[in-house]
Amino acid sequence: MMTCHIAVAILAALAQQPPPAGAIASALALGRQGQYLDAERALKDLERADPKDPSVHAALGELYFRYGHYDSAVPELAQAADRQSRAWHVVCLFKIGQTAGAAAARELLAASPPPNDIDLSLTYAEYLYQQGDLDEALKQTRAAIAFAPRHPVGYFWLARLLLEKRQLDDAASAAERSLMLGPQLPFARNLLVRIYRMQGRTADSERQAAWIRDYENRKAVR
Repeated sequence: MMTCHIAVAILAALAQQPPPAGAIASALALGRQGQYLDAERALKDLERADPKDPSVHAALGELYFRYGHYDSAVPELAQAADRQSRAWHVVCLFKIGQTAGAAAARELLAASPPPNDIDLSLTYAEYLYQQGDLDEALKQTRAAIAFAPRHPVGYFWLARLLLEKRQLDDAASAAERSLMLGPQLPFARNLLVRIYRMQGRTADSERQAAWIRDYENRKAVR
């Protein structure tokens, strides 16, 4: 029979375990599905269970950031960044306007480049683009596509950056690849409308515009 003090020790050890990654992922999935309050409630429960776990702070910060609740996102992201030093959280803080400045954020990112994480890598590419470093943004985007070749948003960003460089044919190809992998991406179709118009492909542009109008109409009647 298990002695009382051994049982207590096991229970104490279990209580100190971080929340399972699946619980955090499930909560964030609720947020991506538009169930913000349910996602926040689930993450807040995890935070109360372990207030020092950086992964929970990171998830809460990400949820608040994606919904535009920047005042709530700042402390959560700051705690996650302090404990994990992940570039993603620093980029989010920078975009909210809470870092010491572009130079400091970029130095940290350069010292700790994003791992093979497509969302983090593309966020970094967007940051580089916003700072006017188009060549580095392209380099980062191509690297992201290399390890996630079936991620449609990677090709969307590639198309957007190539359009900035006025490489219209390559931009069109990248945007078309984005839609092949993610047919329901309206922002990629909007970009393709613009590219086609610049190429003089009026019929192709109108086909994409018609899809967007139909998409907006379907959203309005839900």
